[in-house]
Amino acid sequence: MRNETSDAISDILFMNSLGFSEENIAKLKHMSVIDVKDIINSNKVSFSNKKKQNTIQDLGNQNKWKDSPPSPIEAQDIGQETWKDGEINQQEYYETMTKPSKEITRVDRSDRIGEDFDLELKLNNVDNEDVVKKINSREEWKEMMEELDGFLDDS
Repeated sequence: MRNETSDAISDILFMNSLGFSEENIAKLKHMSVIDVKDIINSNKVSFSNKKKQNTIQDLGNQNKWKDSPPSPIEAQDIGQETWKDGEINQQEYYETMTKPSKEITRVDRSDRIGEDFDLELKLNNVDNEDVVKKINSREEWKEMMEELDGFLDDS
């Protein structure tokens, strides 16, 4: 009996998917139109209630590090277990670096604006003595701060 009922439901759903009207399905299956409508509507509800399967997401959710990555020590252990020495081509990682076709000479940066302190002092009309005083006071301040940090650390 169960098999006949499931066959009838399958037939009704199949004919509905082919585009038969509910009235024609009822005539062909010798059923009432209300019963046919109920079967079709119950299938729509059960179909929408089914969980859509996402295989990739389900596989990713099985990952034990999905909430937090492994510690650096664990990651290193995983790498050592996975790859043997010499199995990873270290040069491959450096192939994307730019390799100049000729030697690049060093540039003398002393002539750049902001790096020539004497020129900057002349432009701002500041005496060299004032700069030396500021530098000395700054160094004294740093020394005092270091002493205070040492004192606080000791106590």
